[in-house]
Amino acid sequence: MTKLLALLFALTVARVWAQETTVPTPDSTATGTPGAPVTLIKKWNPATVPWDNWFKDNAMVTDKTDHVHFFWNAQDFKVNFEVKEKKARLAQAALELVNRLFPADAKEDPVKVDIVYVLERDSYGQPKWDTLQQVAHFEFSRSKALQAAGKKNSFSATWMKKFFDKSDFF
Repeated sequence: MTKLLALLFALTVARVWAQETTVPTPDSTATGTPGAPVTLIKKWNPATVPWDNWFKDNAMVTDKTDHVHFFWNAQDFKVNFEVKEKKARLAQAALELVNRLFPADAKEDPVKVDIVYVLERDSYGQPKWDTLQQVAHFEFSRSKALQAAGKKNSFSATWMKKFFDKSDFF
């Protein structure tokens, strides 16, 4: 009888263990939604970048009392920012993020944008906040962003100093 109970216990443990190990987990890029890999955009043109797809499910917008805060996990698209023109591309991404996702009912003009890479997620797919890699931080006026949208900007260091109140790259 004890051998039978031991066998049943062992089978139950094995079944539970098998179920626990087959639960879907986020892929190695920490996206939580495995999909087709993002390819490097060799001829960078902000008008042709699929911004809406990039921001979907990866951006968080919070209307604070004195500014609107944008938080974007760019981990899935990292390959497009690990290039020589990294600062210019991140600046363009920040402008697009604000122009596309600014809340219609927001009362404040100042914005803060944080671009990060989420390196690890927990078993529920939520970011492990202590593993975030900060990529860039911008502070600027939304009205300036609207003026800059659609214009051909050089995104040079001089232009960025003029346009952004604050721009930090990590």
